[in-house]
Amino acid sequence: MLETLGLSTAESQVYQLLVRTGRTDADRIQQLLRLGAGPVEEAVGGLADKGLVTTTDDRPAQLIPSPPDIAGEVLLLARMTELTKARGALDRLAGEYRSAPRPDVSGDMADVISDEEVALRYQQIQARARREVVRFDAPPYLVTEAVNEVEIEQLAAGVRFRTVYDRLGLEADGSREEIIQYAEAGEQARVLNHLPVKMVIVDGSTALLAMRSDESCAQRVVHVHPGPLLDALVALFELVWDSALPLHPMAVQPRNDLTDDDVELLTLLLSGMTDTGIARQLRMGRRTVQRRVRDLMDRAAATSRIQLGWQAARLRWIAGPGDPMGTTPEDRSPGCRLNEP
Repeated sequence: MLETLGLSTAESQVYQLLVRTGRTDADRIQQLLRLGAGPVEEAVGGLADKGLVTTTDDRPAQLIPSPPDIAGEVLLLARMTELTKARGALDRLAGEYRSAPRPDVSGDMADVISDEEVALRYQQIQARARREVVRFDAPPYLVTEAVNEVEIEQLAAGVRFRTVYDRLGLEADGSREEIIQYAEAGEQARVLNHLPVKMVIVDGSTALLAMRSDESCAQRVVHVHPGPLLDALVALFELVWDSALPLHPMAVQPRNDLTDDDVELLTLLLSGMTDTGIARQLRMGRRTVQRRVRDLMDRAAATSRIQLGWQAARLRWIAGPGDPMGTTPEDRSPGCRLNEP
């Protein structure tokens, strides 16, 4: 633990032992820590230089630990000063990085990321989130990973994630299990038949935007910095979020005649999925899907699937885009799995 203050592992071990045992000599330290004379001598010298240990003139010399709350505070303040200077140096380097001539750069608003950097940059900006990460998630994906571990960790740390998934992304094999894992960790998710773009925005202060450069599937990823472009992307996300369908909706009023499986089937159906896609996601036959949809239509007194959607909203079977889902305009902090772009 004390290594963060600039101590080596051996120095940390020796100092903690001295704090617990009081003054002692180097031979005793070697016995208790089972370290050689060289490492202990080097550790004691380093601690003395840092003001954590005083050596007496006795024979053998006695080692006296300095009070942790006094000597340690001095080290802590020194390290904080070093970190502040390092932050200033990084800010200066960031300015030089953005002003350096590069191909495909749009002034100070954005810069293009090389294909080799995409995965790392995507993880880095998520890891720096302090309030919220919002995303448009759509295929094809440039970053391949079984699970976005950074998201799981950030959700556990209290960072909010809101994701709008493209319908095509939900139809991919394994997507349902992955999305359920995020939902169980705390992600709020919605689905739209077609997303206009794919992106991730962190704390409303930085974003990654994936763009197709031609008619092929080739994509370029742009790192967007604070400015009008970022503001427009934040506003776009909120507009799409408000119009998307909650992916894990709960019945607004409990109904004994509607199961969780019914709600999930309705959600996928209203998102625009085909019967084949729904069957794949729910791991059932296409005919079973059709039979269950027919059953829901009968229960809702609907003569068509379009009418079923209207009746489901009227009967409060599912939460619609305008219904509260745990976020309000007041607690939104603009802030997109680059889809993994």
